[in-house]
Amino acid sequence: MVVKHAIATGLVLTLCVVFFLESLDLPATAARLPQILIIIIAILGILMFVEALKKSKDTGSTEGEERPEKINVKRVVIFVALIALYIFLMDIIGYFILTPLFTFAALVYFKATKVVVAIILSIAFTAFIYGLFSIFLNVPVPRGIFF
Repeated sequence: MVVKHAIATGLVLTLCVVFFLESLDLPATAARLPQILIIIIAILGILMFVEALKKSKDTGSTEGEERPEKINVKRVVIFVALIALYIFLMDIIGYFILTPLFTFAALVYFKATKVVVAIILSIAFTAFIYGLFSIFLNVPVPRGIFF
């Protein structure tokens, strides 16, 4: 399993270097967000490898021991349909109404957290994206028919 994580980490870091070098051609203001995201992705890739290394040492596992979980195809299809509906309705309803609804629906559908926490996360995520794009980067988001 560690070998697979090492390959994935190497691929992620290679892509991060390529994209970071490409971002150097952008104006300084436009390059800021992609460079921050690239650095975050690189750090997360390294952390993923370190965690896999620790797990293999703790459990003493070998390559063939871990079995993948079965994929619930019905849940995947429903979620993909939810994403497609989100994209289709974005220009009609608008980002600020649709995104908290979508985030809440996804969190509840996957039973990722309690309903109250899902509501808080949905609102906080939307507010964060609003601050990042509308205020910090001055990038417009779809307003929809209500704004």
